[in-house]
Amino acid sequence: MKREDLNQVIDRKGTGCTKFDGIADVIGDRTDVLPMWIADMDFATPSFVIDAVKKRLEHPVLGYSIPTAEYYVALQQWFVKKYGFEPKKEELCFTPGIVSGIFKILQCLTQEGDGVVLCPPVYHPFGQVIRGSRRRVVEAPLILKNNRFEIDFEALENALKEAKILIWCHPHNPGGRVWTREELEAVAKLADKYGVYIISDEIHADLTFKNFKHIPFPSVSPEARKWAISLMAPSKAFNMPGIIASQIYIADEKLRHTIYEYLEYNCLNHANSTTYGAVAAAYNHGEEWLDGVMDYIEDNIAFVRQYLKDHLPQLGMIEPEASFLIFLDCRDLGMDDKALTDFFINKAHLLLNPGTMFGTGGEGFMRLNVGVPRSVLQDAMDKIRKAVNEL
Repeated sequence: MKREDLNQVIDRKGTGCTKFDGIADVIGDRTDVLPMWIADMDFATPSFVIDAVKKRLEHPVLGYSIPTAEYYVALQQWFVKKYGFEPKKEELCFTPGIVSGIFKILQCLTQEGDGVVLCPPVYHPFGQVIRGSRRRVVEAPLILKNNRFEIDFEALENALKEAKILIWCHPHNPGGRVWTREELEAVAKLADKYGVYIISDEIHADLTFKNFKHIPFPSVSPEARKWAISLMAPSKAFNMPGIIASQIYIADEKLRHTIYEYLEYNCLNHANSTTYGAVAAAYNHGEEWLDGVMDYIEDNIAFVRQYLKDHLPQLGMIEPEASFLIFLDCRDLGMDDKALTDFFINKAHLLLNPGTMFGTGGEGFMRLNVGVPRSVLQDAMDKIRKAVNEL
């Protein structure tokens, strides 16, 4: 995608989008507050995705749909390009959304009251689906070491002893970690030791930066193949979350039969008429477009890094290795979390995600979405600078 296209500021208000039109549900009708919170980008969805939707809508019948051959081939070829291997068609299954998919997998593999491990700070809907399905959250918090989140393997092992499932965020949200093969292998060995399934949310996988490598969890090792379930989607990378499309990858035959059959019985493996073509278009034609977006995102992250150094030494940032989210370290401002959230909304006039939303370890942090045109990011950073200088 051309840089000048990414610089374009698109007015999204009035389209029913959560990021802008959903502000009123969170903080009231505040036209003075710039939304930099929910994790979708402000760039135009690629034209080839839009064109695929338009093409399908040219047909006068919007009937029930099944996954097309083009859809499966597009997924398989994308795996080859990005991850170096081709999954079998039967190893892949459509599901509308990752969070709803996780919810149904929890119901399929566990009983009420069973323990489910989380490693906070982590994507907050994980806890919601655990509690909503009447399962029990078991925490093994990550360690912040040298400005980087790392796994506390002792805490993780203790947690796995009383659990049936580990929900893993890979790459990590909000910290942006891309877990290494060695880390994933170690997690898989512990899961195998205690007979714990791993549900791996890999929605940010295609936004991994150039110097890092994403590895789909089931492909890591024999233990991972036996216990791991990957959930992926084109929604983050190609800015198409409104399409509501995800895919599950399970390498183990017995496990995938159990889960895919359960999803079929619950009617959670079907899409609307426009979905399969849109997903295929993203994966078939999106590589060059995504490369351009990734360059822009990395430049935006570099901009924030330099801005903090030059103008806001009171704040820090966790260095992301993937995606368009920055976990800002605001602990040196000396505010409690309620005051910090109030400061960003009412003084900086920005809506960010408070770190406490992501659980233990998020205290004193705010999550900033930099998947925006540079002029918008400049404005946001200037707002923070002005507010901090007025303290």
